[in-house]
Amino acid sequence: MDNGRQLLGKEGERLAEVYLKKKGYKLVERNYRCAAGELDLIVLDRRVVVFVEVKTRTGHGFGTPFEAVEFRKQQKMIQAAQYFLAERRLQQRDARFDVVGISWPGREPVVEHIENAFELS
Repeated sequence: MDNGRQLLGKEGERLAEVYLKKKGYKLVERNYRCAAGELDLIVLDRRVVVFVEVKTRTGHGFGTPFEAVEFRKQQKMIQAAQYFLAERRLQQRDARFDVVGISWPGREPVVEHIENAFELS
């Protein structure tokens, strides 16, 4: 990934974190990495563990941010989430997968949040 895209991605993750905190979510971890993959943000929505994928786009030439979270990406997130829950002994907790899309159609970013964007399959 080139440096411009990395910076854009990091800024998107920062904006998503600020947005989620304003909604009352509590940050557990950012950029969690394990053998199964990476999770951008892990937050708590009350007692529910929420695994958040953040996608940032400057345009829709390659699709919307949400279209980028395709089946293969979902499966990798599920595996990483299962690893996290086992590692922290949280398997009994309710969990879900959210996607936060950040778009820059103009000067100001637009933040969209889909709760429970996909389920274990």
